[in-house]
Amino acid sequence: MTKPQKQQILSPELPFEKVLELVQPMITSILLKCHIYKDFEYYRHIAAIVVWEAWKKADPEKGLFSSYVYTTVKGEIMKELTREKQFEQHFTVMDDETLNVYRENQLEHEGAPVLLESIMPHLNMEESKLLVLFYLEGYSYAEIANELQLTVVAVKKRRVRLMIKLRHLLTLTEV
Repeated sequence: MTKPQKQQILSPELPFEKVLELVQPMITSILLKCHIYKDFEYYRHIAAIVVWEAWKKADPEKGLFSSYVYTTVKGEIMKELTREKQFEQHFTVMDDETLNVYRENQLEHEGAPVLLESIMPHLNMEESKLLVLFYLEGYSYAEIANELQLTVVAVKKRRVRLMIKLRHLLTLTEV
């Protein structure tokens, strides 16, 4: 018969790597309770950063470290979810199909190259590269992430910001 393993108590005196290892089930539980089923790694990364900040600031005399970590992580996850929701409410993302239809209509007219030339100077290098890779070259999110050395989540967010900027630029050129 094997000896049951002694469960280690979460403490700010432990090395950070051990603390992070011990709170993984807690983080998973928080993410599931917050109904996070996509971008799981993004939120897990946020949680790891929050655990590190809690570990640095922890004061054992002010209460249980595990409770502090739990409330801090859950609070930050909820803040990020709120920011995401606010972003979605304030900005309408132009989907690929809409953008492709617009691009095809523009290419049928002689002014399309002029339009593209008038927009490109307003984009920074990364935005220009993202535009070319995604819409002209047909790269996937993963391929763009690899090319730009970003995460897929970061590429998706930058694409959303690029679409908002393009929509704004296109309304200026139509005037």
